[in-house]
Amino acid sequence: MSTPTVRPDQVSDRGRDASTGGSGWDPLVVAIAAAVALVDVVFVILIGEIAHVLTVAAIVTVVGIVVMQRRRRVGLGILGVSSLLVLAAAIPFAVGHLGHPESGVDWSHTVIGLVGRLFVVALVAVAWRERPDTAARPVGVVAIGLLAVIGTVALVATAATSGDDRQEGDIELVVDATAFPERITVASGDVLFVDNTHIFRHTFTVEGTDIDVELPALQSVRIPIDLPAGSYSVFCDIPGHESMTSVLVVE
Repeated sequence: MSTPTVRPDQVSDRGRDASTGGSGWDPLVVAIAAAVALVDVVFVILIGEIAHVLTVAAIVTVVGIVVMQRRRRVGLGILGVSSLLVLAAAIPFAVGHLGHPESGVDWSHTVIGLVGRLFVVALVAVAWRERPDTAARPVGVVAIGLLAVIGTVALVATAATSGDDRQEGDIELVVDATAFPERITVASGDVLFVDNTHIFRHTFTVEGTDIDVELPALQSVRIPIDLPAGSYSVFCDIPGHESMTSVLVVE
């Protein structure tokens, strides 16, 4: 009995993937892309603000995953290209955060976003070329291991970091979200007790002076103000926080 011959044009896109083993990468692409999108959504909820790039990225990820079910290559393309674009947009903002694991939520989100999207781009390239999927499971294990390491580093660094205690006579300044008070008034020689109640790290930078102090997330820092009388511009020296400005009046 002869075996029916199937013409190449009768083989579906999904069928070609299955015959070459390439489709075995698809669940891993979807899982990592979805995990990164979920982390972005949780982060946006935690900061209580609409982060447009992250929100759009999460929506595009969902679209890409849905499209993959009907048009596999188109969906893969959406996930790969969108991940590359977000990476390019995020790198200038991420560089400063990478050295500050003590700001656990901020640092974890940054690292997971960078590493996760790099994985997505690489896996999309492999899946697109329909490479054999024998390495898919080990790669998945590595991805899960990296997530565990990132979380552990953030927890340990955060636990090991303790803020300053307020001393008698300190002038308290509370940093809530991405805003400084419009005006801060102190006497020369006073100490500012800056309480950063936000999950973002910030800096307290006074233009034209040596005061450039890190404000770790959810920590307090004492800052001596040994400046001549006058008005000074205060800002947060972190990309994306340009709206965090204030006037420091030293009497």
